[in-house]
Amino acid sequence: MFENPEYQDVIDKINKIRSYGLNKMLTIPQIAILGDQSSGKSSVLEAITKLSFPRNIETCTRFATQVSMRRSEQIEISAHIDDAPEFNERYCAQVGEWDIHTIISEANSILCSSVEISEKVLEITISGPTLSPLTIIDLPGYINTTVDGQDKGIVQTIRAINTRYIKDSRTIILAVVPANVDLNNIFVLGEAERYDPLNERTIPIVTKPDTIEPDLLPSLIHTLLNRRKCMKLGYLVMKNSSYKDIDISWDDAKQREDDFFKSSMLWKQVPDARKGRVSVKKFLGELLYTHIKKELPFLKKEILELISDCEKELTSMGPPVSNTAMAKVKYFECILKLKSALTALMDGNYSFEYISKHKSDYVAAADGNDGSVNADDGDDNSDFAPPALKGNHHFIRSSLYRLYQRYNQAMNKDKYLLPADKISELVLRYKGNELPGFVSFTTFTQIYTETLVCWRDMTKAHVTSMHLYLHDAIANFIAFTAEPLLEDTLLLEFDKFYSSQIAKIDDTIESIFTDEGTPFTLNKYYYDNILNSRREKVEKQIQGLLNKYQPNTNATAAPITLQKSDINYNEQFAIEDLQEQLQSYCKVARKRIVDVVLLQTIERYMIKQINLYFDMLIAVDDSAISSRLLESLARTERRQELQDNAAVLRKSLLEL
Repeated sequence: MFENPEYQDVIDKINKIRSYGLNKMLTIPQIAILGDQSSGKSSVLEAITKLSFPRNIETCTRFATQVSMRRSEQIEISAHIDDAPEFNERYCAQVGEWDIHTIISEANSILCSSVEISEKVLEITISGPTLSPLTIIDLPGYINTTVDGQDKGIVQTIRAINTRYIKDSRTIILAVVPANVDLNNIFVLGEAERYDPLNERTIPIVTKPDTIEPDLLPSLIHTLLNRRKCMKLGYLVMKNSSYKDIDISWDDAKQREDDFFKSSMLWKQVPDARKGRVSVKKFLGELLYTHIKKELPFLKKEILELISDCEKELTSMGPPVSNTAMAKVKYFECILKLKSALTALMDGNYSFEYISKHKSDYVAAADGNDGSVNADDGDDNSDFAPPALKGNHHFIRSSLYRLYQRYNQAMNKDKYLLPADKISELVLRYKGNELPGFVSFTTFTQIYTETLVCWRDMTKAHVTSMHLYLHDAIANFIAFTAEPLLEDTLLLEFDKFYSSQIAKIDDTIESIFTDEGTPFTLNKYYYDNILNSRREKVEKQIQGLLNKYQPNTNATAAPITLQKSDINYNEQFAIEDLQEQLQSYCKVARKRIVDVVLLQTIERYMIKQINLYFDMLIAVDDSAISSRLLESLARTERRQELQDNAAVLRKSLLEL
């Protein structure tokens, strides 16, 4: 297996992408050794790597150590710590024999000079003709309490560091389990089960099998045969060297281990492939190889997604703006882009992409699902408080047209045409010194003003609904379209434009209704309607007289003598005539008002004069523009970070 070139190639690829720094952006397939302090972790690492690690509690438990082994013709060692250039230069490539104790001692002085436990990793790479390719990470051992003088927080710090590895679905958890401790009391198994509940990537390795009492050995064998606590990957067992054997060679330690497993017939029940340092290393190597091969397609997919995310963010940032002149150029480019887009939007000139993106809003509105209420829903007060359009109505012109329709419908309700009794009451209220049967122009105007006041209040409510809708719709569009760094400036100037325009709108509405306060029309419909109405009344009165005095059409016509009561041109006739005049005049006036109001308020000040907004943007002070667009240190650092990340991702993808 280890002699297979493909195996070496796969392990090398993972080691290379880790050296590029991919593991800082994505999780990569790996094996991590975890366990309680003094559980035998260091001796497991020694047995697998053939390296003699320090057993001093002050050094070996204070940071993670990653050991990568590869086969090569030349014996070589290198060590690396992030952000430690002098250390990395000293141990970049050391040919020949090496002193692990010195490397770890120096790493300890760098990583733990100001903290009890470091979250950084010491990376050691060793090569040699007899080495079997494998990468394994030794993590700080769990502790439950501290001694005097130690930082109380290191208990949680160690757990937090280890948890980052345990919860990573691409990490195989090599859980060190001392043989003389019951499985129920092994903390690392409980932690592993939290993030690997099916025990699919946790493999316990039993250490210190020589410390168990002989009568408990059958129970231990039962566990190792996966019959007590089932693990998908099974169990491993290794006799590690004790402190008294610290100076013996690796070969001597292996021989003692072999002799131990031959010391009892019970050990024969445990397969050779799962006991002893040589078998354990081979098992872990094959496991890591299979794990990497399974994860590679998913890893490549995630790399491609991250490259895409980096490119999108870099594109959104645009080219860097390094001086005031560049800032001004970019600002005017943004203004022109926004002007073109907003003008097209307000003209109802939508691009194919825009329609494709927002067509669902139009369909919802057309189906009446926009959360709005019709203006003619039967509520007498709804005309004065028209409901605003709800939701994101991206099709401004069509949404505005619906608001226009509501206003027109509200203005054309019959309840604003006064009945005869109301007119009679108002005639008495406003009557001057005119003779009975006559209604003066002043009285007509006063009565008409009653209706005009209602129309004005209703118009103000509807126009407010319109310009509030436009404010929100345009502001949302600006926020959506504009360069993020300029969004605040663009919205601030738009609010200024909006405030000035609604003041003009309010003044215009007052002017329109002030002018309408003096009845005036040259409309032919009005004249024809009055004349026709009067003619119909006269003809009806004459026909009534004829029916009264000549009921028999065959009788000889006799002279008609009119009685005083037959003359109906009295006060009541004048009121009825006034009602007809008011109705005819109101029909003409309200149509004129609707058209004039919409054209001279919303259309004039909010649609056609939108260029004033862009004039205001052009006048914005250069310093305000520069402060927004000049690249900040944080933005420059983020740009560099994205470029560096993209480079690492592309390099890693090529490697895979």
